[in-house]
Amino acid sequence: MVNGKKISWISPEIKEILEMPNKAEILKEAFSDLHPRDIFNLCEGLEPGENAEIVMALGIPLGIEFFQEFRIRQQRDIFRQFPKEWMKMVVEEMAPDERTDFLKALPKERYDELLPLVAQAERNDIKKLLQYEEGTAGAILTTEYAFLSRDITVKRAIENIRLQAFDRETIYYIYVIDDTRTLLGFVSLKGLLVADPGKTVGDIMHTHIMSAHVDEDKESVAKKISEYDLLAIPVVDNNNRLVGIVTVDDVVDVIEEENTEDIYKYGAAGKPVDYMGSNPGVMAKQRIFWLLMLVIMGFVSGWVIELYAFQLEAVVALAFFIPLLCASGGNAGTQSSTVVIRGIATGEIKMKDLFKVFRKELSIGAMVGLAMAFLAALRAVVMNKDPLLALTVGLAMIATVVVATTLGAVLPLLFNKLKLDPALMSGPFITSIVDIVSLFVYFHIAVMVFSM
Repeated sequence: MVNGKKISWISPEIKEILEMPNKAEILKEAFSDLHPRDIFNLCEGLEPGENAEIVMALGIPLGIEFFQEFRIRQQRDIFRQFPKEWMKMVVEEMAPDERTDFLKALPKERYDELLPLVAQAERNDIKKLLQYEEGTAGAILTTEYAFLSRDITVKRAIENIRLQAFDRETIYYIYVIDDTRTLLGFVSLKGLLVADPGKTVGDIMHTHIMSAHVDEDKESVAKKISEYDLLAIPVVDNNNRLVGIVTVDDVVDVIEEENTEDIYKYGAAGKPVDYMGSNPGVMAKQRIFWLLMLVIMGFVSGWVIELYAFQLEAVVALAFFIPLLCASGGNAGTQSSTVVIRGIATGEIKMKDLFKVFRKELSIGAMVGLAMAFLAALRAVVMNKDPLLALTVGLAMIATVVVATTLGAVLPLLFNKLKLDPALMSGPFITSIVDIVSLFVYFHIAVMVFSM
């Protein structure tokens, strides 16, 4: 069931329709009431040429909206199947921000070949948006915003917005600008509809307006929209001239991208890639640096074991608990780092909270460490019949978990203070660091206990 309309088509049936002479009429009739995302879900598995045919059959605007649902890699494959006139049409009709992302992904020769085909207005818009640095508000803004002059009446303003509404991203917020496009204020659509028709826009506009700078980091823009519950935020240049808006749907994409980046970093997997479209060699190259770093850290763990080999030779049973202690410490450290990294990302935890976080994780580590120590010591007593071994393992477990939770919490905060991404202090890195520390602690305690 899609939007209240039952759709049971599968790819082979759609393929059959594409062979019919009246395919455009059948597809339009079937898909006209569907959301572009629902059409995408039905057609994603088709070949690029078949999806290109569906785009052309659905026409404007539905076909373009359907095309925009695909990932950039898929868009490129479909785009190659269009005749030249449709290449021009697709680029002209795409939303400005979607179009910019698509064109950035094209080879330069294809871009140079395509641009002269596009109308001058769209060409100017493309060039302007492409100049903004990746990761900034300028890179994700759209120029399809509604605007008014402050001097016109509310009645005329409503008529004006009715004309603008056809090709605007949103008309809920309408921005008030002067002849130089300087941002003066804004009115909401609701505000216009309930206002006295004889008043001017300047009389009812809000002059206290939250805006973003064109060079502002897109994550900061997303945070503003989230914190102030906005549907869109205006983007201005150094002279407070309105250059575009960032809408809430763009922010959702930003948040998804940021979360993806953090997950990749937290798994020490490099930068996010299009998994299905990437070459295994490229992906291996991206992962190998971090894996080699972890191997080197593993060498340090081996060195610690070698350093205390005399104690292992004296009490062989100590070796049985090394995997348990390392795994427990790694898991505890990963838990605390995950919570703190997320707290940093949401703004809940800041550098000034360092000592408060340290004390909290110290307490948590002690409590969970005691429970884990009891279980580990019980195992040593029951299976090995050795009270000294049980004491060693129990004390080492408490110390390991306490160290792990505090390191897992403090290191991301220190990274953040050094202007490094806290997510770099990832699960594998926390685990490797805790392994080294826990081995030192374990063997040091063993030396003291068995020397008594």
